[in-house]
Amino acid sequence: MRAKLKGILISALLAVLTISFLYPLYYMLINSLKSRADYFARPFGLPAAPLQFGNFAVMVSQFKILNLFKNSFVVSALTVVLLLLVGTFASYIFAKYRFRGRTALYLAVLVTMFIPSQVTIIPLYVLFSRLGLVSTYWSVVLSYVALFLPECILLMTANFHGIIDELLEAAEIDGCNYFQKVWNVVLPMGRAAVFLAIIFYFITAWNDLFTPMIFLQKMDKRTVMVALATLMGRYTGAPTLQFAGLLLSAVPALAVYIVFQRQIIRGLSVGAIK
Repeated sequence: MRAKLKGILISALLAVLTISFLYPLYYMLINSLKSRADYFARPFGLPAAPLQFGNFAVMVSQFKILNLFKNSFVVSALTVVLLLLVGTFASYIFAKYRFRGRTALYLAVLVTMFIPSQVTIIPLYVLFSRLGLVSTYWSVVLSYVALFLPECILLMTANFHGIIDELLEAAEIDGCNYFQKVWNVVLPMGRAAVFLAIIFYFITAWNDLFTPMIFLQKMDKRTVMVALATLMGRYTGAPTLQFAGLLLSAVPALAVYIVFQRQIIRGLSVGAIK
């Protein structure tokens, strides 16, 4: 009886959490299909016929949101690729190599997690300005890599610690060099951490407003979140357009989560079997 009650409570809690996560999407969807008058009359009600799909057409044709998607995707994808390249090899060394000063160096990397990004934004801006990187994708990407790398190393190092040393020794006996061991053993065994990093840092970079607003000053380089913030400030009397833009901007992040969350489960299964 106690186990059954516990199961019911857990199910109820998960249902509440699911509803709380999905409700913002539902709210944006119903209001993006309303006219301006319908929204102000019934902000929490279902949209009245006819549905206003023209709100999405305005975002695509006039607001050029697809071009903004390109900018956000380039920034987010480059961030994830660089994080995985640097984070994977650094985490493997911290997890499986023994050398003098390893613990001190690892702690020094982790300490940088507690430095607020607002503290470093002015020095970074001065540095990128001197290098001619302001208003380029690289200024935002490199800022993200510096900000996210300690967390990425912490996540992957903890995961790579669980890889059995005998597997790495067997790969070395078979003639694998350092890079081959990472590719053939470490990445397959640690794929759960890798795909979790892809999901988390892609979505974080996609949704960030502060960093691209500082560095990307050219209009054609703006990310979708910066442009939507401008839209909300300029078109405060057109909330249905705002909801349409916010809903469209959430689609790529949701797609990344849906695609890669299955890989996390598969990665956990592979690690358990091996």
